[in-house]
Amino acid sequence: MEKVWDELKKIEAQAEQIQNDAQDRAKKMASLAKQDAEKLVENSRTYAEAESQRLYAKAVEEANQERDERLKSNQEAAEKLTTKAEKRMDKAVLAVVNAVLEDT
Repeated sequence: MEKVWDELKKIEAQAEQIQNDAQDRAKKMASLAKQDAEKLVENSRTYAEAESQRLYAKAVEEANQERDERLKSNQEAAEKLTTKAEKRMDKAVLAVVNAVLEDT
């Protein structure tokens, strides 16, 4: 009978050891999962920052391109207006000269 009790004690000790090992493994797995989650969050932040910088740079580039296009368009319009004004200047000078000559 004593052998049975000794055997039961051994089995109980083994079961307790198995349970302790399982708890240790579970704690380690939880710790690793937490570390992985923290890495994922940090990677997400890094990615989000990089993406926001890329989008910002793209927006600035597009704004600069649009500004350059409008500037070019405005310069072309100014040149056309200047050309028209120069053509009309000759007529205006003649009109002033004629008006002055007629008064004298």
